Amino acid sequence: MPKEPISPKGKRFEHIILPEVETLLSIQTAPNAVCHLRHDEVKDHHLQLDADDRGVVRFHAKAPKGSQPIDLHLDCTGEDGKKTTYTIALRGDTCPGAQTSANEAEASPAGHGKTRAPLHGDLLALSSQELVKRGYPPRPDPAMSPARYARWARRVSQPFTVVEPRQVPHPGVSFAGPRMQRRPHLPPILASPTLPLPPPVVRSMFNASSNTWSGAFVTNPAAQFFWIEADWHVPGVFSVTNGPIYSAAAEWIGLDNSGTDLFQAGTDSECFYFFGWTFTNYWMWIETLPFAPWGLPNFPVSPGDSVSVDIFVADQYGNTWFQNGSNGGLTRADNNVWFMIYNYSKGLSYWGTLPTGPENLGGLQSTGYTGTTAEFIVERPSDLNSGNAYPLALFGAAVMDSCWYGDSEYGLRPWRLGADGSTPFDGNLTYLNMQDSSNLLALPISLPDPTSPGGYEIMWLWVNYQ
Repeated sequence: MPKEPISPKGKRFEHIILPEVETLLSIQTAPNAVCHLRHDEVKDHHLQLDADDRGVVRFHAKAPKGSQPIDLHLDCTGEDGKKTTYTIALRGDTCPGAQTSANEAEASPAGHGKTRAPLHGDLLALSSQELVKRGYPPRPDPAMSPARYARWARRVSQPFTVVEPRQVPHPGVSFAGPRMQRRPHLPPILASPTLPLPPPVVRSMFNASSNTWSGAFVTNPAAQFFWIEADWHVPGVFSVTNGPIYSAAAEWIGLDNSGTDLFQAGTDSECFYFFGWTFTNYWMWIETLPFAPWGLPNFPVSPGDSVSVDIFVADQYGNTWFQNGSNGGLTRADNNVWFMIYNYSKGLSYWGTLPTGPENLGGLQSTGYTGTTAEFIVERPSDLNSGNAYPLALFGAAVMDSCWYGDSEYGLRPWRLGADGSTPFDGNLTYLNMQDSSNLLALPISLPDPTSPGGYEIMWLWVNYQ
């Protein structure tokens, strides 16, 4: 066997950061490199960090008060296979230089690509096909769904940087299907233990529980669920004394649900904690099982960023075709699953597609798109190799709104989440409470959605790691 190439010693980066402040750090390495952030004394855990097309790697660091200096290593592999190890020396201090380090890191550009200008003039003038051709998402019917139309108008009325749609596998993690248990006898009304919202504004949806998922799980479409969308702010994650070394919390939406058939996209918030220091990584991803998720290195996200995800089935031009013209199920022309992802806070957009048919990658085989389920989820990810779930990172509270989905039997008619664990006309809605054995991990709550009059958003409250 060929010998592993020796990793040359790379540059030493030194940073002084303010104690108790989550600080963004940017490290320059080779363009498109795949890197792993580690510490010599923490053998079983690391953070995968993907360099963008300019070679910029980003992560956040927070020093405890009275912290000791710490050295980390960043192992990077370039596109040419060359391996380089960088040393990152950190010190927490309140000296004036600390603020300078933070400002320099924040000044690193968030993303680059072509600029898509705002859509001017009559927003109803162009067809959906022409809109997609010019880089704008398909337009919802303003009469059929005024809330979705307002969301679309917000998107097309501001400029976005269209990033290069490069994808990087993350083989150590999986956002897999839930292990569920029915819980039919839990009380129908619950006042939140941390938010003083009285019944019936706050409702418990505990008609089922899962070891890894929490949120809304819709099944039994009339034909196929073929689109889903939602908005949220990237959850910030935190550490506590004696907490786990590694924990994570992913927020996402998806279509289908099996080990070989699930199309989903979302954010992952990772927390790496040792020696009192906290290191966090926030990244956007897409996934289709059984393959590992793909990170989007040219689409950076930070805690609190306002992001938006649409997933829908259409042809290669973004048009969805129905058997009866405007309804009655999908057709063979609908051969792509589209992902349209936006970061409003950074002004970034990502578009990508995956085929609806079966795929064979790296010896793994998918079964292709079926459209049997739709999900709005917060998850604790799992180790892709062992299948064991990681601890749920402490995120406090997370919210998902603009929760809409569509059933191809009814064409473009929109469906929104109900407030009582069921929907009146289409599909069966289950609300999942995340529970590991006897430990409650995350509590989903249904609230009126201020972005979609008459609809409901989901709020999650963090309860426990595992």
